[in-house]
Amino acid sequence: MKCQRKTLRQSNDGRTTLNPEAEEKALKLLIDENIKTISYFHEKSMADTKDCSFSKKVVKQFWEAIAYGVQGGKRLRGILVFAAAKAVSKREYFSLSEAERKCVLDSATAIECVHAFSLVHDDLPVMDNDKLRRGKNTLHVEYDEATALLVGDALQTLGTEVLCSSENYPERRFKIISVLSKATGASGMAGGQMIDVCAINKKLEKNDLEIMHKYKTGALFEAAVSMGYLAMNVAHEDERAKSIKSFMSRLGVGFQVVDDILDAVGVQKTTGKEAGRDKFLNKPNFVELLGVEYAKEYASECLNSALKALEKFGGEADFLRYIANRLVKRSF
Repeated sequence: MKCQRKTLRQSNDGRTTLNPEAEEKALKLLIDENIKTISYFHEKSMADTKDCSFSKKVVKQFWEAIAYGVQGGKRLRGILVFAAAKAVSKREYFSLSEAERKCVLDSATAIECVHAFSLVHDDLPVMDNDKLRRGKNTLHVEYDEATALLVGDALQTLGTEVLCSSENYPERRFKIISVLSKATGASGMAGGQMIDVCAINKKLEKNDLEIMHKYKTGALFEAAVSMGYLAMNVAHEDERAKSIKSFMSRLGVGFQVVDDILDAVGVQKTTGKEAGRDKFLNKPNFVELLGVEYAKEYASECLNSALKALEKFGGEADFLRYIANRLVKRSF
């Protein structure tokens, strides 16, 4: 990780000397490398347990499928963990203690594993039956449905396992696991997906649409920033934490509005997945409700509202601001 240590340097006012685009790439690489390391050691430990060629072959194929499922993507949720930690601590990643760095990196890795699990399951024929994800075949297309189901299960539990991999800061890690579990379950992502499934062929009002996406998409976004400040031992009741959660709540809606716009008018090269899926599946969405132009205006309103929530922060929240602008101002 020496290259990242050299590039992610901090100036006296709490900002990194690296531009935000390069900082984002460096943090993404950290997460990618951590996931690869975890996958390698799991595969090796399982394959070495018994001298059985059939079991070794199956284990190897399974971990190849897991790696396929978690590969690619922008690592946005993981990067938000880093950004929130930086905002509340006013410290850049490599200026943290070793135990703090591991807590932040484990949190970022865990939420990316959970996000990957949700995509693998969402793409299954019983859900959206998508064929393309992150510019490549979805996992059930590349392998089969049974493998995809088990890979999703494995990725979900791997997230918790990663967070339990250290005895340092047990109280912080307990709170982080609690946040991630709630965001993933019936009160979060799974509940939102249930609303999504039941809403097919139905017309939803704006409030219902926002509630659906607050659970389905927003819960994991809010978990990401919460995990970041919890890793820095900042409580939920802290004013900084409240501001960051408010920021993420509005940004999450804006992100989904833009996602709906890209699905309606975007191209496969931009999104990494098939365009027009909401219309094909007859799913309620912001473009159908508002039209493209009003949807763009609403996305901008969400962005402005999100940025306003960060007014109490100085330069230490610039990376959060950069992420917000990049997400909502994606190419249409």
